[in-house]
Amino acid sequence: MSGADIISDDAIILRVRDQGDKDKYVICYTREHGKLRFTAFGGRSSNNVKGRVLQTFSELELELGETGRFYRFRNAQLISLPIAYDIKQMAYASVVAELTALLTEDHEPQAELYELLRSTLRILAQRNPRLVVISFAIKLLSLSGIAPQMDTCVSCTKMVAEDEDAYFSPLQGGLICHECKAEFTGEGLEKAGPGARKLWHILEQIDFDNPTSFTVRGQDLMEVEKMLYKFIYFQTDKNLQSLEFLAQLGL
Repeated sequence: MSGADIISDDAIILRVRDQGDKDKYVICYTREHGKLRFTAFGGRSSNNVKGRVLQTFSELELELGETGRFYRFRNAQLISLPIAYDIKQMAYASVVAELTALLTEDHEPQAELYELLRSTLRILAQRNPRLVVISFAIKLLSLSGIAPQMDTCVSCTKMVAEDEDAYFSPLQGGLICHECKAEFTGEGLEKAGPGARKLWHILEQIDFDNPTSFTVRGQDLMEVEKMLYKFIYFQTDKNLQSLEFLAQLGL
């Protein structure tokens, strides 16, 4: 194998699953190559020291061999172990990993997203994980270029006033003002009150490395979650397995 066939990059492991009797299939997000998938042959063996570092949420200096459309695990050096989350934090970290794998394309690197992913997994153990994950998802939508329109009405294009009652259309991809609501009856609109829209923008702009304090009303938080996760479903046509696990935990 020539040097040109080898990829070396920092990587965060998003998913590890067993493949066959001896191997591991891994999805990771790398700093310079974006999302990559690879197979670690023999990675399940207790004697395979290299395969042991392939743990979800770990950060590695990863070396892969490229063979046609497929990548093969060659070596890895540990940058940081997975954070010791409790079960609640682990469940929310799984949402982060699943969203990253779902909303990014293979081989499309974004250094900003790599750093966001690192910061998110760290702060999950320090702050309210529910708010952290919502903030991450909103930021991820923006970086992926599919963020919904949260300032103007997608129907009439007028700016929605800060104190105006408005609605959210997952299908249309953004806000529906009060005047245009009648045109979308039966479309499954969600309430998008002034408080929820303000919270959306706070969570979109917050800096995980230097977070500021803010107040959250339960009703606003629930509205933001409904808008966010229904929009993601309409974009992907997939139910998030990690959200279903959160529901089982009563979270």
